[in-house]
Amino acid sequence: MQQANTPLPEDNASPIPVSRMRHYADILNPLFWDDAFNRVDLTFEVVCTLVRANGMRDTGWDSYYESLALLEDLKNLQLIDLPSDKFPHRENTQARLALISYCHITEMNLPYELLANLLRLRTGKKYSTEPFAHLATPIIRKKVLKRIKPAAPEKKIAEIEELSMKAGLPDVGRALRGIYDPVIRNAVYHSDYALHDGSMRLLSGWHFSKEDGCNTPLITFASLAEVTSEAFAFHSALIALYKRACRSFTSFRDMFLPFDSRYKGLLEFTFDGDLLTGFRAYWPNGFISTYGRDIDGCSHAQNLTFEQDGSINFMVGYLANHPGTFSPCVEADGVPKYAKVPGTEKTPYWPAELETFSL
Repeated sequence: MQQANTPLPEDNASPIPVSRMRHYADILNPLFWDDAFNRVDLTFEVVCTLVRANGMRDTGWDSYYESLALLEDLKNLQLIDLPSDKFPHRENTQARLALISYCHITEMNLPYELLANLLRLRTGKKYSTEPFAHLATPIIRKKVLKRIKPAAPEKKIAEIEELSMKAGLPDVGRALRGIYDPVIRNAVYHSDYALHDGSMRLLSGWHFSKEDGCNTPLITFASLAEVTSEAFAFHSALIALYKRACRSFTSFRDMFLPFDSRYKGLLEFTFDGDLLTGFRAYWPNGFISTYGRDIDGCSHAQNLTFEQDGSINFMVGYLANHPGTFSPCVEADGVPKYAKVPGTEKTPYWPAELETFSL
């Protein structure tokens, strides 16, 4: 599997400069594939990252798609020619929409978790369902744990900066740090600003003005547009690369990968059209471990364990009472029996040559 060229944005209506999206796409592109990922165990970790395998949930619980929908709505609202009788200060309205969009993308879980996990794989670590769990803060009252406070963006960015240095891709961390402005984020979320006369005015805190070369409580709309546009370019490039990666595994369609030489497990990736959606693991005692995700969330998870460290392991089913040399799942006097591929009459097998194969 080879890394494709960095994509250009497909949406011609986007107000984001193509050159800035290209800039960030060039920085982020190496994250999505490395020759080491050709190892079947790492290929599996990449697939877990792309399908965001993180436990079983009913449909309608995936914040990623809701975030994309909200950002699309806000973008389209910004493109509308607002009637002056309803919006007498249209420039202010558009600035407010941009600020809401900016704050939302700086809080989205997927960009941070995607970056962290791709960098983890580069540093020899496994995929984690919660790569920032160690940064969370326990809230204790009267010696009783009340709740766990998730890591704030600042902590996540610092973690990604450290991982990117270890992975030999320092520009990833620098780029993420460069598009995050905690002063603007905090001012919006704490209602601690006002818009007036073509500027955002901070009621507390200071913003460094590149134009004036000093800290100031006043941010012109031109400066604000630069901040938000850079963030939108970064995240648009990341999501475009992510979507491309989820469609780059089609060469594995209907293929089986021998991946567990002890238990003799076979791995198959699942698709909806050309979109990677999950995986199946076949065991020689007829057990199948599966994970699948669709637009509504996790559609199924079976015979998997999600460990406390965030890793994913397989349940291989019943072990043999008197196992032979082939697998602990098969009796010494028995033969391996893999389950049929769902929806077909095809039955996989453990190949004589440990290579990817099709039926």
